[in-house]
Amino acid sequence: MEQPSMIDGKRALRGGVVVDAEAASHILKPLLDSAKVCGIVKPCVLACAPSDARYEERQSLVDAIMRSGAASAEVIPEPLAAAIGAGIDVSSPYARMVVDIGEGVTDCAIISSSEIRACCAVRTGCARMRSAIVKDLGCSEYGDEFADHLMRRCGLDRSPEEIGSITVAASIELVLEEIACKLSSFVRDLPAEMGCDVIDSGICLTGGGALMPGVRRFLEERIGISISVADNPRHSVVEGARAILPVMLMLNRWD
Repeated sequence: MEQPSMIDGKRALRGGVVVDAEAASHILKPLLDSAKVCGIVKPCVLACAPSDARYEERQSLVDAIMRSGAASAEVIPEPLAAAIGAGIDVSSPYARMVVDIGEGVTDCAIISSSEIRACCAVRTGCARMRSAIVKDLGCSEYGDEFADHLMRRCGLDRSPEEIGSITVAASIELVLEEIACKLSSFVRDLPAEMGCDVIDSGICLTGGGALMPGVRRFLEERIGISISVADNPRHSVVEGARAILPVMLMLNRWD
């Protein structure tokens, strides 16, 4: 079940982290109530947060989950879940790189032997792209839903037949350029052995942003490493978290 990140005009999340614990708990409560066993036994919850989330930000997430009726809550790094959900063999000793373009954050990690060896995050994603489209097209009367439609339909493809596609592509590129610069710098700073592994295996792209036309090609050209898109990029984090749940105590978690 998917839920919006806003309730009664209050935004629960920004930049991939909880900014209003009360709003977040109101959003989560129906989900956790439906997960109760026999309507009584509270569920245990596994949540994901950006790899650069501070302790306070992770604690806000845990607090919101517990206030929503969970028996317990654990938090794992989002790109680890994305990698597993994308089908990457995270137990391999060879380094694999995953980039998750989400709603409020783009998260990147190098994973080997079931642990995150290096990571970086940019607190920007699809939400900022939509806002840029709304502003540049002057279509505030249509809002985010219309901008989201244009993102998925046009992306970075500039077509004379598609009205507004040139403006849409330019709006998205500004955000993607910031993401690409961060990722390029991250890759350049990797240790030689780790970098060679990534060059050999390529980058796996996940998250809703991976579905936009032209995004894979744009990042591939900027970073200089081959990129493949996960089979179900939008749900990679969720599917990865589902797979991790039974064995989460054996995997990498924050101290």
